[in-house]
Amino acid sequence: MAFDVRYNLKHIGDIFVDVVQKTAGTATQCSKRLFLAYDIKTLHRKRDQLSRSFGERVEALMKEGESDFSKDATLSDIIVKLNGIEKDIAGFEEVRSGLVFPFSVKLKHCECDTAANFKEKGVTT
Repeated sequence: MAFDVRYNLKHIGDIFVDVVQKTAGTATQCSKRLFLAYDIKTLHRKRDQLSRSFGERVEALMKEGESDFSKDATLSDIIVKLNGIEKDIAGFEEVRSGLVFPFSVKLKHCECDTAANFKEKGVTT
């Protein structure tokens, strides 16, 4: 027992640094997921606004009597912006899916701790 206390007191700095690094890693991953979710929501809102403006522009062109929408510069700009936003959303979602959700990681139990493993191995307790 004394050896454990002495060892822990000698290496308290190392133990503290290890704990802080583990906690900081989890916090960093959570904050990355949070910021990515915020960016994705913002891009969805921008996409919805551009979609509405696209519909309004098509409606205005229909009222003017124009049937060829491909020559309209405003519609072309809106389509280019929509494509850019869709690519950004896909990129952010890919990054977000690549991150590990830190609270869903299941730790493995030691074989000696579970009674089910004893039954599988034929050991009686």
